[in-house]
Amino acid sequence: MKQILRKLRVILILPLIYVGLHLAFRPWSKNVAPSVIAHRGAAGLAPENTQAAIRAGIQHKADFIEVDIQRSADDVLIVIHDQTVDRTTDGHGAVVDLTWAEISQFEAGSYFGPEYAGETVPRLDSVLEMTKGTASTWFIEIKEPHLYPGIEQQIAETIQNAQAQDQVTIISFDYESLRKFSELMPNVPLGFISKYPITLPKIAKHQSVDVLWLSVILDPTLVRRLHNQGYQVWVWTIDNWLMIRLLIWLGVDGITTNRPDLFHTIPGATG
Repeated sequence: MKQILRKLRVILILPLIYVGLHLAFRPWSKNVAPSVIAHRGAAGLAPENTQAAIRAGIQHKADFIEVDIQRSADDVLIVIHDQTVDRTTDGHGAVVDLTWAEISQFEAGSYFGPEYAGETVPRLDSVLEMTKGTASTWFIEIKEPHLYPGIEQQIAETIQNAQAQDQVTIISFDYESLRKFSELMPNVPLGFISKYPITLPKIAKHQSVDVLWLSVILDPTLVRRLHNQGYQVWVWTIDNWLMIRLLIWLGVDGITTNRPDLFHTIPGATG
């Protein structure tokens, strides 16, 4: 019986310690609502990485529209997440092996709903115009840069041609790709994506760290430690109303979500 009581005490004490650590390390002085990042446009409201999804993110006043960039066989920058077109279009094959003429013929909306029939995979240069005159700007994720040598230069040129230098943040899981981009456009802010950052790249304009939301829940010190190093802390990807409220309370600076519409129903979630 005594052993059972000891185990019960431990079971009861550990959660209290955990909550106490969160209370101790929570940034109490934070009074600013977190930025809302609409994931893959707004992938919970429309087919991901299409113009329809981007319009949905803008409509719901997301601070940032996040899109994924890869490159076709004939060097066209396109907005798509996967290395293949199979999951989100009616086409087949690796993006790197398909020309823009081929990719542009694939249908990319019907899988989400019949009302989106006819949506296609967009080009980066065509979507950059969509946020002009709106409150939204861009999170551009460089996907799989090792597959596309020189993609950083090409993205930089596309941004410059669109005169969108003040409207973008470049993000990636790849340290080296961020470094290359920083040399090309040193005034454009960067964000490193990591499930749980232990070491961080030494990039002058590296202003944010985008972490898996669960890491913030499990590590009560994470937000405080990254803030002390001068980084904003963004989390990905969460669509649960209660968890969004908890993450706001824990002091994150931005929340990536497929459902930017949820933030209109959460007190303190928007500025």
